[in-house]
Amino acid sequence: MKTMVFERRLSMSPTAARVILRPFLPSSDSQVSSIVQRAMALSDAEVATELHDIRNDFAFRHADFESLLEKHFELVTSRVKVGVVSRARQLLIGALFSGEYAPESAALFNPSIVPHPDQSNLVDGALRLVMSLRATGEGHISSVEFRTVTIFADGEATAIPASPFASLPIIKNSTEDAAEISFGAEVQLDERIIFPMLSVESNGIEDARFVKFSEPGLVPQYFATYTAYNGQAITPRLIQTDDFVTFRSLALFGAAVKNKGMALFPRKIGGRYAMISRQDDENLFLMYADNIRYWENTHFLYGPRHAWELVKTGNCGSPIETAKGWLVITHGVGPMRTYCLGAMLLDLDNPLKIIGILKEPLIFPEGRDREGYVPNVVYSCGSLVHAGRLVLAYGLSDSMSVIATTNLSDLLDLLLANGP
Repeated sequence: MKTMVFERRLSMSPTAARVILRPFLPSSDSQVSSIVQRAMALSDAEVATELHDIRNDFAFRHADFESLLEKHFELVTSRVKVGVVSRARQLLIGALFSGEYAPESAALFNPSIVPHPDQSNLVDGALRLVMSLRATGEGHISSVEFRTVTIFADGEATAIPASPFASLPIIKNSTEDAAEISFGAEVQLDERIIFPMLSVESNGIEDARFVKFSEPGLVPQYFATYTAYNGQAITPRLIQTDDFVTFRSLALFGAAVKNKGMALFPRKIGGRYAMISRQDDENLFLMYADNIRYWENTHFLYGPRHAWELVKTGNCGSPIETAKGWLVITHGVGPMRTYCLGAMLLDLDNPLKIIGILKEPLIFPEGRDREGYVPNVVYSCGSLVHAGRLVLAYGLSDSMSVIATTNLSDLLDLLLANGP
């Protein structure tokens, strides 16, 4: 039974119509060479006819179609000798080594929300948000997408419709220690897609938990912990950005860097970084570190108690600072692998001290929300507080995402009344 009444403000569903253009090169240089030779054997007229059809069928689906084909042609020339050819033949060869991928064809879920860096031109009481979403497509490969959302003083919310185009970034550095990517200034936020580029994340960038991190006297930064998956093993990593244009993906180090579900506090506590984590895949822990990339020690915080979370518990995003304590949205896994959302309240100065916790789920999957790619799941990667409301972004059964609100004061009072 739910403990609070939520008003659903916004929903987002996946579409297979948004596609990115990826290079598609065989691993064998001899096969690449054979394809190029067959393309070179075509007459100029045949090249022109084929390129005309390609443009008609695909150019309208991409913001900068021919530039992408040129880049893919350049990838080919780095592998095999091509020689001097016309631009038309270059584009055709580029197309032979390209393929469309629909990053959200299967699901668009597990969102997080943070204040947008640009709060200009808003009505009084409104807050512009960056919403991150986990997009999943063919082969169950996950990437990160973004949307721009505005939440108003009365709790209503609107989202800028997603562009029909989706764009990959420019890779500035692809080392696994500290990779860096950037998007052109002309690429809208909702067009930007962070797609796996490192071997450690070749099968997915999963469940990014974005948070706005502030320190006195410094420009705020945005961080996101995420799970890198290579098809066999998972690795926690950290994204850093100042503007959602340039992003760095940073490796994390230390004995405590393992498993899923790490969530950074939005500021230092006692002069140190703090993180909620789940090293053993069952219980919640608290970690402190002097360097945001090095995590060595853990302190037990909470373990499953109630029927709806007896399999395991975890966090659903970074703790939210309120006047009465750190509000932590949690998730619990119970009978039939059902995922529910819960909540706890931690002491502001000593987050190891639980001062309130819900005994019943905050939100659980019901009705049509149960049905999806992975049924019976509600899950969040980050929420915030605005105008006296908890603004909760969460995914439904690994398929779509919603934003809902509830009264913050009532929730905090309920948590404190329940006690630890």
